[in-house]
Amino acid sequence: MPRSVPRPAVDIDAAVRRHAATRPDALAAVGARTLTWRELDEAADRAAAHLAAQGVGPGDRVGWLGQNGPGHPVVLLAAWRRRAALVPLNWRLPAAALREVAASLGLKHVVAGGEFADQAPLVGAAFSLLDQAAEVWPDVAPIAPLEAEGGDEAVIYFTSGSTGEPKGVPLTRDAVDAMIPYADVHVFSQDARVLIVPPTFHAAGACWSQYCLGIGATLLYPSDPSPAGLVRTLAEREATHTILVPTLIRMIVDQLKAEPVPLPALRHIGYGASPITPTLLAEAMEVLDCGLCQVYGMTEAGGGLCFLTEEDHLPGADPARLGSAGRPGDGIDLSVRDLLTGEEVARGTEGELWFRAPSMTLGYLGADPSRGVLVDGWFNSRDIGYVDDGGYLFVQGRSDDMIVTGGENVHPGEVENVIAAIPDVSDAAVYGVPDPHWGQKVCAAVVLRAGGTTTPEEIQDHCRLHLPGYKTPKLLRVLPDLPRTATGKTSRPQLVKDTLGDPA
Repeated sequence: MPRSVPRPAVDIDAAVRRHAATRPDALAAVGARTLTWRELDEAADRAAAHLAAQGVGPGDRVGWLGQNGPGHPVVLLAAWRRRAALVPLNWRLPAAALREVAASLGLKHVVAGGEFADQAPLVGAAFSLLDQAAEVWPDVAPIAPLEAEGGDEAVIYFTSGSTGEPKGVPLTRDAVDAMIPYADVHVFSQDARVLIVPPTFHAAGACWSQYCLGIGATLLYPSDPSPAGLVRTLAEREATHTILVPTLIRMIVDQLKAEPVPLPALRHIGYGASPITPTLLAEAMEVLDCGLCQVYGMTEAGGGLCFLTEEDHLPGADPARLGSAGRPGDGIDLSVRDLLTGEEVARGTEGELWFRAPSMTLGYLGADPSRGVLVDGWFNSRDIGYVDDGGYLFVQGRSDDMIVTGGENVHPGEVENVIAAIPDVSDAAVYGVPDPHWGQKVCAAVVLRAGGTTTPEEIQDHCRLHLPGYKTPKLLRVLPDLPRTATGKTSRPQLVKDTLGDPA
């Protein structure tokens, strides 16, 4: 399913230089400290000189251990000006896991936000501290930057680990630059003020940060990540854009219902990382009263691949397509292939989703180089879905998550959609556990909305009305919340583990 030719990429570092020259006093970042474009550019130069003094040069890897804040773009640009790659570290990991990451990647140096002064020495690599509320190394004299090449390693992210251990994903400068044109889907402009909510060790948070750097929009960082704190930041800093996972949309919608706050500046919300229920989407469209765009993407692509645009959410649009992941972006090719034969299937037929995009990684860190991630330029997402006659992608789940019970295949997404239609249900996840008779048993974990009274038996009865018997969950557990990975995706392996440890 080819799209039009790719739009030209944007050299992010060159764009920052241009913003600093043409709009020096416009705001670049607002957080613990405020930086104009000139100040950001100069801070990045000083940080690059500091990294050079630590021996950082072409091909090296620099870790960033910090909360979302102005330190992230400073260190990102500084690493690139030394032709080094930035590795945003998951600060939620215990010290032992951080040490393992640092050692496995051979980090040359780690820059830690002042908020992690106690943790930084435990990472096991040479480190510097950067106070995100203060001027960046004011006594360091800048040096000439190194001239980058498109094939330079730019960033390393880790996959969500929703189906197993996270994998390291390197992306080149060409790949990250190729993502910037997709900011158009979110109606970005230089007057946009963008609240970065996902952590920047997650591809979504990092990608939207890079959108801002490339386009020249203002980066906003929350000081309080609670629902009330996010609403307050959206209002007080007059945010025009943000990106949220459905779980946070639920919390913000509930917060606004409990304590209404006008958000007249808010124009657009991107959402993704996990499915959104029809009930929540309808509430969000009513309560938030702004443009919405669903993003279907993956770490291996550095961001989005398919987009359900603002226009697709308008009242006159086909409501059935609100359950889709949208259509591929320009220059992104999608092929739906038979799981067994690898042959492309007809529209409307389910298969495995393969993508080709200019932003795609060339491989995983530590993987056998003889087993390339790309096959003739195509990446197998391991997701299952189909494309309708209008080119809209409907994702059914992951091939890894497929439940085989009594010889029948069950897509978790199909069952989750049925459960999500129950008004009391806030979230749901379907998964399989070993069963001596059927091979696997279909199980479901459900989170009810505040005040919800629907019982597990009533949910199972609802499923029986809409699904064949073998797809109806045999075990249904009501939980206060679903276990999630660091990037907000449901952790099915954890659900399986918890269920096997709690057979009731």
